[in-house]
Amino acid sequence: MLVFLAHAIEQLDLAAEHISKGDPNNARFGLMLTDNVLELVLHQMAKDEQRERTNFLNREKTYADESDLRAALGRHFDAKVSFFRSHNKLSAEEAESITICHSYRNEVYHIGLHHQDILPALARFYFYLACGVLGRYKANTMSYSPSMVLPERALKYLGSKAIGFHVFDEYQSVCLTLQEGISFESCNLVSSLADHMTEIIEQQDIGVGMIATAGPRQMTRDEAIVESQAWRLAFKEEGKKFATGKWSGGSVLDFVNWIGANYPFKNRRDPIPSWQKREQSLRLEKNPHKALKKYKDFMTQTENIRDVIEESHLQVEMYIDEQIDRMRGK
Repeated sequence: MLVFLAHAIEQLDLAAEHISKGDPNNARFGLMLTDNVLELVLHQMAKDEQRERTNFLNREKTYADESDLRAALGRHFDAKVSFFRSHNKLSAEEAESITICHSYRNEVYHIGLHHQDILPALARFYFYLACGVLGRYKANTMSYSPSMVLPERALKYLGSKAIGFHVFDEYQSVCLTLQEGISFESCNLVSSLADHMTEIIEQQDIGVGMIATAGPRQMTRDEAIVESQAWRLAFKEEGKKFATGKWSGGSVLDFVNWIGANYPFKNRRDPIPSWQKREQSLRLEKNPHKALKKYKDFMTQTENIRDVIEESHLQVEMYIDEQIDRMRGK
């Protein structure tokens, strides 16, 4: 167990080193290291719980959440978070923020999405949060071997005489030291998230304006939103199924117009004003957990319509280029 705690400290120290550099690339490494050590400790906590339940004092007892514990002992990160949230080892806010940060870690590592604009602030917040959670961990067993070798990064915190149950207290103290050393400020996270949201909204605002005024025909911004969705849906299986038995026939443009008039699109109005209100709400938020949730909710809930706007904007840009080439006689 001492070796396990020492390696946890080693990873935290290395994560802090990367995050403190302040750039997105180092923040990416820091985020992944933080996520990894948190998952390892949550898994160890699940093993501790299993050991406690199977000792000679408790082995005859039955537990209603036995399946939840088995899930926590498995490979899925969310199951570990959910189990310890239900046992009050994590607050609701901590559990939700950890889950969000883990999702960004997966995107950064597996999908290749960069999140350059928010990574430095996000990694710093995740590290601060993780240190608080890990600092509350206290193992229920201690093992020691004279031949064990502790990593150098851990020794600079624990010292060369890291033996005995007092190491648990030292480990918790180290987590607090690392947490304080990262110098996390809620306002920096909020500003980073809000600034990125502002940039996205401004780009989308330009896109809606171009679709409405620079394409083959002029239209209102509301019409631009509906027509953009209708063009995309008209060529998808979902659009064809919706039209079955309802569409009386006509040209492609007639079909697109019919889809626009009849399909129950969630977004039928220019979304920019409501998005700007969400950005203002985020910028005024003081709680970092709530700020992260507002940002994540915005990114998730608006993803589809943002893709539609970007696609239509690109089509308009191509149309403009064609008109320019035609005027030049190309």
